[in-house]
Amino acid sequence: MVTMGGVGPAQADNGPHMSSAQVAGSSVIIAQAGAGKCATCHRAHTAAAEYLLIQAQPALCYTCHDGTGATTDVKNGVTTGGLALRGGGFNTAAIGSGNATKKLGQADATGRIATTDQTIPALATPATTTSKHLIDGVTGGTVWGNGANGAAARSLTLECGSCHDPHGNGNYRILKPMPVDSQWVVTAAIPAVYAADGVTVVTKAVAAVMSPASNVQIPDAGAKVYSTANYWLAGDTNVPTNVGAAGGAALTGTAKATDHAGDGYIQNVSSWCTTCHTKYLAGGSSYKTASGDANGMYKHRSDANYKAGAANCITCHVSHGSNASMIEDSAGVPTPGAPKAANGVAIPLKTGDAGFGDSKLLRVNNRGTCVMCHNV
Repeated sequence: MVTMGGVGPAQADNGPHMSSAQVAGSSVIIAQAGAGKCATCHRAHTAAAEYLLIQAQPALCYTCHDGTGATTDVKNGVTTGGLALRGGGFNTAAIGSGNATKKLGQADATGRIATTDQTIPALATPATTTSKHLIDGVTGGTVWGNGANGAAARSLTLECGSCHDPHGNGNYRILKPMPVDSQWVVTAAIPAVYAADGVTVVTKAVAAVMSPASNVQIPDAGAKVYSTANYWLAGDTNVPTNVGAAGGAALTGTAKATDHAGDGYIQNVSSWCTTCHTKYLAGGSSYKTASGDANGMYKHRSDANYKAGAANCITCHVSHGSNASMIEDSAGVPTPGAPKAANGVAIPLKTGDAGFGDSKLLRVNNRGTCVMCHNV
């Protein structure tokens, strides 16, 4: 981070943006706690954006996170030292999507061929992103998989603060336990009805009924490691372990008592992602996950939570932006809810269509993410 009141460079987990991070019971020197910190982002009377910010997001966040201040340049997907950030980047990303490899072992008694040593290397020079979470704070983006089964996807305007708490909260990567506006409307609001005089209330307004909140706590990492040399390794060994059937730490998130021991990030991140992408959480084999939703009747398992590389949201996707390339059939994969042919199959996109070539935050070119696990 930029130097804030003499604190010096800092990393963003668990609140170095805070004005006074102190041990409980200790005294705080107010002049030091506030110096150069609050005013770095806020103005009391002359703010230009919500929350009294001096400018709107993401521009405000990019004053540090664009390679000129913070150690993490999320705009371009690298650290200030040029290492590849694990979450990709919004403008460019250093994912070696076209250089992914794996090794094949010997077939076992059932004919299954083991897959080992999967590698998605980092690029020395980041490449332009082909998909990203849209965080400009202005443009509405479709939240695929949001809502109850059968409900249409809705539009949502995101900014950095939709997912992250800049003041710190004890959660991994200062992720908010529930992203802003991740709930969906179950019952629409009913406006008040007035008499002819426009003043007398005949029927009171009824507020919209929202879906239940789903707060997900992901334990913070001890040592902060933001970079990677292998994008297949989606876990973080610095996050406290949640232990499965053998006992130990309490199970949280998507963890089940029968699971192997796993890091607290992998065990909780699918629950976190699906606070917004609600319909995509699936805990079983794809032939058993019928959901009653025509746009996603069956789903690949997404909550295997004991190790990096298991079937989990973050195994296949990065969080900020991907530079993976999609051509031919991969380029034409339509979005959920797209028009369908008479046989019920979605009509492929063609050159010029919106979404053609979108990499959907995947880690490997041409849907090769599937082949990282499956031998076909």
